[in-house]
Amino acid sequence: MSDSRRTQTYGFHGLNLRVLSSAAIATCLDARFELLPSSGECAETIVFDFETASNSQGHRFGKPPGRAKPFYQLERGDASYFEAEDRLYLCYEDRVRVLCNPSVGHARFSVLEPEIDNLWLASHLLFTICLVEILKRRGMYSLHAGGFSANGKCLLIPGTSGAGKSTLTIASLRAKFDYMSDDMVFLTERADGVRVLAFPEEVDVSDSTAGFFPELSFLLVSPQRSGWRKRQIHPAKLYGAKVATEARPAAVVIPRIAEAETSVITRIDADKALLELVPNVLLTEAKSCGAHLDALSELVKYTPCYRLETGRDFDQLPVRFQELLES
Repeated sequence: MSDSRRTQTYGFHGLNLRVLSSAAIATCLDARFELLPSSGECAETIVFDFETASNSQGHRFGKPPGRAKPFYQLERGDASYFEAEDRLYLCYEDRVRVLCNPSVGHARFSVLEPEIDNLWLASHLLFTICLVEILKRRGMYSLHAGGFSANGKCLLIPGTSGAGKSTLTIASLRAKFDYMSDDMVFLTERADGVRVLAFPEEVDVSDSTAGFFPELSFLLVSPQRSGWRKRQIHPAKLYGAKVATEARPAAVVIPRIAEAETSVITRIDADKALLELVPNVLLTEAKSCGAHLDALSELVKYTPCYRLETGRDFDQLPVRFQELLES
């Protein structure tokens, strides 16, 4: 394990996220969280502790004993929840292992060397799973969605990977909407209803998305980082985007890609929208899972929901989105 680790702290909606890590992981997280909304006083500090292992026998912890259940489908790994201890164990091909205590607010990572091959797994995929569960215990509930806003009102674009969220995010950034997220936001309860909290990371861009927008053509000839599935752009640097830290939800637009020139938006009822959003609730600790489901239910109950059949009219879609925010 390297003894030259860095300590960084990021402010996130009243919490400190403190990270102890190598320089390589620190650089990844600095880029990822550069736009995080920071607040003055923080009620609690959440700790993410990264160490390295020279080989698979060098990991300093393994899967805990006891009864566990799967709670997340990793493509090639193990995601187990230990209910008695409220503990998570994550392992991806034995390249990265994680032990996380969400209620305590602590996650411990062991990253196999060479670290460069495992940076995305450690600093993005597995980090995010831990963060989602830690925040869920603190009244902030994840929604896999892009988000942008105008005049304090937010339009959410929920969907799994491949649904076209990033393409719609780019179209919205070009139209000068305020930026909240490319891939994930958090919901929280206020006295007057659900509010959306920004998680303004870099925007992940696929080759197909880059091909739709001339200003992104440079990405198609740029080298892709080892372990990353997409390329990243900085929304503020490329589009001058402003971050909206918090907003009231005004529309939920659930996209799917259509082989058509013109996009079609139709209203759907709350029950149908909720069925699409339920997979956001990872089945771990019962009380926080129930609260997460309640937040999603309130979101669709009081926010108009729509189905978007996404065509190729990306210049016109922001006009339609503005109409939904104003209606």
